[in-house]
Amino acid sequence: MIRYISHQDIDKNLWDEAIRSSPAGNIYGYSWYLDIICAGWDALVQDEYSAVMPLTKRRKYFINYIFPPFFAQQLGIYSKIPVTESEQNEFLSSIPQSFQFIEMNLNASNSWTPDNFIVKQNNNYVLTLGRHYSEITDGYSENHIRNIKKASKQQMSFFKSANVKDVINMFRTNRGMQVENLKNEHYVIFEKLQEAAAKKNQSQVWIVNNQYGLPVAGAVFFYSHNGAIFIFSGATQEGKSLSAMHYLIDEFVKEHALTLNQLDFEGSNDPDLARFYKGFGSTEFVYLQIKKNLLPAPWKWFKH
Repeated sequence: MIRYISHQDIDKNLWDEAIRSSPAGNIYGYSWYLDIICAGWDALVQDEYSAVMPLTKRRKYFINYIFPPFFAQQLGIYSKIPVTESEQNEFLSSIPQSFQFIEMNLNASNSWTPDNFIVKQNNNYVLTLGRHYSEITDGYSENHIRNIKKASKQQMSFFKSANVKDVINMFRTNRGMQVENLKNEHYVIFEKLQEAAAKKNQSQVWIVNNQYGLPVAGAVFFYSHNGAIFIFSGATQEGKSLSAMHYLIDEFVKEHALTLNQLDFEGSNDPDLARFYKGFGSTEFVYLQIKKNLLPAPWKWFKH
């Protein structure tokens, strides 16, 4: 039986155990993570937490809606055994009709196209580790190998316990200038996420400095389920010209080739980013974004 449970009634110990033991489990689904990205989230729970689905909700203009929070690429249904198509549809049909607009990203194991939803396919790229570094680099593109060699000849240095603010600042003053929907509040949330993950030994911040000791590229990695997520990154124009991000990721792969199962690049549908991730020999996976609009007119047409 699937039950709708309000936030205050969720047993977070049982919840986290369901995320921990799910083959589709990821860091996004843990209760502490959800508390930061969507305070007051609710849930659908099957039986005694044998399968769970977070409902990241908000209320605006007297309208209840479910939305995909920043910094959680895939949520959806987590189960200790693989979810069937009928179970997936049962979960989705159990979302209360009081939520008049639904938009959520399912995880890659929730792979069936559900009824009565608008569905969009999103791309993700995952590099399989758990192999010798030389075997992994055999899958690198020629262009990536060339860029890594070029970067290795520069007088750059690494810091593996750097300040997340440096990475955020590099992103905000470069690529972030073009991302209008990322507001200051979202960067504050990400700082809280990184701090919380670091306290649990589930985060590292890597920075590449140029020969003068100035940061030119950086990345934040979150760790969960014996894998890593390339959750956030930033680079200056100088860093791009030095191929510093190629260098950083290659160093990460070199260090973790035999200790982690995978490196999740978190997307993207952007052709340039997809090309960059694929250049490391990663594999493309698809996850679904689903939408349902039950808003009354005229809000329905405005949101559509």
